[in-house]
Amino acid sequence: MRGRFVTVVSAMALIVGFLMTQQIRTVASLNRTAQAREARMLGNLLAQTDKVNVRIQAHIGTLKARLAALGPGPNPARVAKQLGRVLPAADLTQVDGEGVAVAMHDGPPHVFPGEPAALSLVHDQYVLRAIALISAAGARAISINGQRYTATTSIYCAGPTIRINGVPYASPFVIRAVGPAHAMMHALKSDPDIGGWSQLVSIKFHTVKHLEIPPYTGFIQFSLAKPVKIGG
Repeated sequence: MRGRFVTVVSAMALIVGFLMTQQIRTVASLNRTAQAREARMLGNLLAQTDKVNVRIQAHIGTLKARLAALGPGPNPARVAKQLGRVLPAADLTQVDGEGVAVAMHDGPPHVFPGEPAALSLVHDQYVLRAIALISAAGARAISINGQRYTATTSIYCAGPTIRINGVPYASPFVIRAVGPAHAMMHALKSDPDIGGWSQLVSIKFHTVKHLEIPPYTGFIQFSLAKPVKIGG
């Protein structure tokens, strides 16, 4: 009986050993297969990288040839001189000098029955009207609440605020302008719209001996306008 038990145990041990050996061989085979697959993938990636590098080098060679055909670059002094003329016209430099300051505040709530509350608010048209008047009177540079007014500046109401160059501002609105102070003051004083709106909100203006108008520091983007090619 004991001999039979030993035989059975020995047989089971052989079977387990055989199965373990087969499992080890299977795992080893799978590992070799995975390594071969990874090697093929890396080889393909290297081949694709080599092709891309060849195209990039060819493109670099083309660009170098085009650059050489352009000849020497522009004279730095000439470029600086041209920028000196262009930057002020684009409102990208600070402007100093005599001018005027205009302050617009929301008025007190009106007490007349049924009167809209919006009548006591400063609206975008008030700001735009003042800017148009002082511009026509010769203003060289204008700012609204510290924002430089440019050819692309947008000014429009957004609820109780006014957005200037995309930035929302609430009352008060302070307009500063460098230019002929007497002419700008006369334009503001004699305008009937400014006079009428002054009955609804607070609009005050005065001359300033020295103002500093900051340059425009935002992005310049034209949605419709396109540069004109000069010289053919």
